[in-house]
Amino acid sequence: MKIKKKKLLAVVVATFMIFSSAIFASAAAKTLKYGHANAPIYFYHTAGVAFGEKVEELTNGALKVKVYPYGQLGGERDITEGLQLGTVDLQATSIGVTGTFIPALRILNLPFLFKGPKHWMKVMDSNVGQLILQKCREQGEKVGLKVLAIAAPDFRLPMNNVRPIKTLEDFEGLKIRTMEVPLHVKAYQYLGANPTPLPFGELYTALQTGVVDGNENGPLTLYGMKFHEVQKYLTLLPVVSNAGILLMSKKTWEKLPEDQQLAITKSISIWRKKMRQDALEKGGWAIKKMQEETGLIVNGVEDLEPFVKATEPVYDWLYGDLPEDTAEWAREMVGKIRKIGETVKEEEWYGISL
Repeated sequence: MKIKKKKLLAVVVATFMIFSSAIFASAAAKTLKYGHANAPIYFYHTAGVAFGEKVEELTNGALKVKVYPYGQLGGERDITEGLQLGTVDLQATSIGVTGTFIPALRILNLPFLFKGPKHWMKVMDSNVGQLILQKCREQGEKVGLKVLAIAAPDFRLPMNNVRPIKTLEDFEGLKIRTMEVPLHVKAYQYLGANPTPLPFGELYTALQTGVVDGNENGPLTLYGMKFHEVQKYLTLLPVVSNAGILLMSKKTWEKLPEDQQLAITKSISIWRKKMRQDALEKGGWAIKKMQEETGLIVNGVEDLEPFVKATEPVYDWLYGDLPEDTAEWAREMVGKIRKIGETVKEEEWYGISL
């Protein structure tokens, strides 16, 4: 009888310890807030989910990542400022907006710096890409931002309802809605278009009513916002990169133990891989869906040189607008990027056959 009681007591104690451990582990788990301003179909979101799953796996559930889409934590700038304050932990965002916080990143907003996705990947996978990332990390640290990665060989493609863009002259007079990023605005001005500032939420109606003739964005956004319903032409033209950047609050990072910092570092490659995969595969899927649904006309451009020459003044403007040390560095990086471009003889656009 005494033996049975001892066994029962041992079972009760063991069960209590397991139950207590589970409660402790649950209570000890920390959840990081990852914000972005796009829909869940977008690669900021899918990459964030994959990144979070890896972080949780590597920390045995002690560290989790919750992804907030649709600007639930604010607009892109709002979320970045939240990182600086420590009220948001992680963010996937555009290089356009982040360039206002990290000057070195602005070179990736230069028009026709890349020939297309293949050129972009070749640069970012090289030592040149590492130099860019390192410079951005150094500058990010100074403003409370940890730059974890830059990814997605995506481009903001021009779309309009007037005519297909095959030559530089085809841009003449087109009212194109752009982001309020100076380099983007200036690029379209020098192309001969009329860049028009407009809240993104009003864009569909503006396109539908002819307030603007067109807009520019990545394929997933163009499809997700149904702009193909009110636009006829899409051009595979690498005006500006639509890559994304993964940021983390420096305040959050410094509060984490070393093992959790290491788990985040090890998970960065997962984020980069998913960003690249979805930018290419889902980007191509989105273009095909737009073609199927509305007969959207998609074309490429054989000769980029006229577009490159027309936008050269944008480069000089940027060099003059950057801090002196960053300006010289930017000139050097641009030269290296274009050198790599010479080895890319033919581009590949989202697997699209024209």
